[in-house]
Amino acid sequence: MLPKKVNGTSKRDGRKVPVRMCVVCRERFPKQALTRYICPEPGQGLELIEDVSGKAQGRGFYCCRREACEKNRAKYRGWVKKCKGVQT
Repeated sequence: MLPKKVNGTSKRDGRKVPVRMCVVCRERFPKQALTRYICPEPGQGLELIEDVSGKAQGRGFYCCRREACEKNRAKYRGWVKKCKGVQT
């Protein structure tokens, strides 16, 4: 179950919660509700790397865990532009 969509930064227990946008559906969610992917290192091809820790170095983007977005993530090629400077 995904948390409620949010616009901007929401507050939980008096603390700010980081908000990120899913690159496929373009909706905003709390950062914890999204999966982060990072661009491949030069020479690793065009396969995205899932960032389990959420803290890996490199340019990254987020995708929500909805079934439709997970399916369409494979078709989403906009990440190639987001990975500026990455040589294949």
